[in-house]
Amino acid sequence: MRTQRYLLLALATLGCLAVLGCGGHTTNEGCKILSINVSPATSTADHTAAPPGNTQHFDAFIGSVPQGCSFITGNLFNAVWSVSDTVNVSVSNAQDSTRGNATCKAATAGATTVTATFTDTDGSKVSNTAALTCN
Repeated sequence: MRTQRYLLLALATLGCLAVLGCGGHTTNEGCKILSINVSPATSTADHTAAPPGNTQHFDAFIGSVPQGCSFITGNLFNAVWSVSDTVNVSVSNAQDSTRGNATCKAATAGATTVTATFTDTDGSKVSNTAALTCN
């Protein structure tokens, strides 16, 4: 009976350590996000359409990390968005569901570059781009 209690205590302790140790974070200082991806890579929106027809939503995701490092996968909600043509296109950095929304205010003379930039905890930055054409 006493052995069973110790076995249960040991299993419970290991279970807690496993849960606490796998939170998508790492204590290895070499573990950081090396690249990000932006989706969709290319898109077209109609600037004359009523919202949301004149808008394209972009998402940023983890692209690569050093071998042996693990992160929780999913959308990088804290990526900062920018566009190359701020006259004809705006992009949201609001802390809500509109973050990453690029809105066509006028037609563009070709593709506008939409950039997502992620700043890691050590201050290093990684960026990637997508193309948006506003007709």
